[in-house]
Amino acid sequence: MRAIGYHDFVFAFMVTALASMPCLAAESGEQLYLENCAACHRSDGKGIANVYPALAGSEVVLGSGIDVALVLIIGRGEMPSFNGTISSTDMASIINYVRNAWGNAGQPVSAQTIESLR
Repeated sequence: MRAIGYHDFVFAFMVTALASMPCLAAESGEQLYLENCAACHRSDGKGIANVYPALAGSEVVLGSGIDVALVLIIGRGEMPSFNGTISSTDMASIINYVRNAWGNAGQPVSAQTIESLR
């Protein structure tokens, strides 16, 4: 087993610091949203009328954060469950992006909260 050295410590510190920066989390959440959600809910969050619901102004999105997390974990209607394909950290990034994009204003949801719901 190798001893942890100074460079290991610095690397771990930098990764932790960068991951906690809001601008990086927002970009990550936006990118994850575009890769996993935008095909149905559109890049502008307006969805497709009578097919895929809008996320902009959505009561589910603007609620406590638990409801939207459960939708990602369990799925709903035509939307599949992302439980086995997206990590709790990535789910939190997507949720926090959606809860604060397109005029939405929601409190952050943590990866720990999502993990507790799984």
